[in-house]
Amino acid sequence: MTGRPATVQSREGADGRTRAAAVDVSSLLKLHGPHASIILVLFLLAQALLAFAGGGQPDHTGVAVLAFVPFAIAAIWVVQPAPDPLPGLWCAGILGLCALTVTVLSAQPALAGSPVYSTWHLGAVTTVLFMLILRGRVLYGWLGYVGMVVATLLWAIAGGLGAMAGVELLVRHAATLVVGTAIYFGLLGTAKRITAINRRALAEAAADATSQAAEEERVAQLARLDDMARPMMELVARGQQLSDAERRDCLLIEASLRDIVRGRALAMPHVLSAARAARERGVEVTLLDDSAAAGSATAVAELLARELATIDSGSVTARLQPAGRSELATIVISPLDGDARMLIVDPDGRVR
Repeated sequence: MTGRPATVQSREGADGRTRAAAVDVSSLLKLHGPHASIILVLFLLAQALLAFAGGGQPDHTGVAVLAFVPFAIAAIWVVQPAPDPLPGLWCAGILGLCALTVTVLSAQPALAGSPVYSTWHLGAVTTVLFMLILRGRVLYGWLGYVGMVVATLLWAIAGGLGAMAGVELLVRHAATLVVGTAIYFGLLGTAKRITAINRRALAEAAADATSQAAEEERVAQLARLDDMARPMMELVARGQQLSDAERRDCLLIEASLRDIVRGRALAMPHVLSAARAARERGVEVTLLDDSAAAGSATAVAELLARELATIDSGSVTARLQPAGRSELATIVISPLDGDARMLIVDPDGRVR
């Protein structure tokens, strides 16, 4: 049966980390999907032809319906998408439906010379048990087979066919389950190895992405440093006497670099520009980021840039709070000609 690919998909866990989805035997055999549905329909049609062909019994159609419907539900149920091994309640329900099919037909009298298709349910139920084993429920599959063996032997003996006739009917189906069990355990090791390989590949990809992001950030920081400080550094390197304006420019550049180091998430271009302009007006500006990159500082940066544009003297201190605090950030504005005030930014962006 075909359907979803056997390759591992990545998924995000509850903690936000990307993990590799485990490969199971169902994935390797592709037991789900549209192609699997087509095969399932053909299988059910074939079993329906056998079930309703007529077995020489009175009211055969009614018996066939009572036997076929539970089996069909079990066959559809056993191939539904779900993590392997199948949930225990699913398995119990599937076995219950199979038992109902076997019970209905075992209650009918055994007639010597009946056509082979009169015991269609043995192969049909065995196929469902075979699928149950491939879905990781080996014990449930064999438990269902044992129940079918008991019911069939009692049916054969009660009908005068003899125990050996029942054994002949059952032995080939046991071979089917033996093959299914061997396939499952053989592919189980393969599935585990593929899962391990894909998880290592995902971890390596995550490490490469982190390394690349760090390199890109380093290049961006170097470019920003080059843009801010290179002209003044070249001027200093030439050894010429600096004017008062140039010395003040050096101090402003130093303050901006300090903002980048200490303010991190707050050191956005428009904030740095507003902070420099405020310092040129004589305002003391301090940017602190103690958040360890716990969240986005965009709303805080926008608010800070507006406040810096309105103050002409005094001081402004903006701080992103450590993780675990009830507030995201605080901004303290202390003008020389007015009362100090504190703005508190909540994690939802609300300002108090």
